[in-house]
Amino acid sequence: MSPESSDLWFPLALFVFFALLSVLGAYLALNALRGRRAAITGAVATAVFFAVLLAVVLALMRTAGLVH
Repeated sequence: MSPESSDLWFPLALFVFFALLSVLGAYLALNALRGRRAAITGAVATAVFFAVLLAVVLALMRTAGLVH
């Protein structure tokens, strides 16, 4: 049974929420420990990681026929 694409908005919103929370956490932790430049670098690296992870998950879902 294939879920409707409208059923996938809530999990996508949760993923984006936790990705933003992780980026914020990386920035705050690194800013406290290493300084602003390291904090920005860590936050950008975390954002890139979650963007790649989302792209891979969406590609796998598209391959499985879960997303059109």
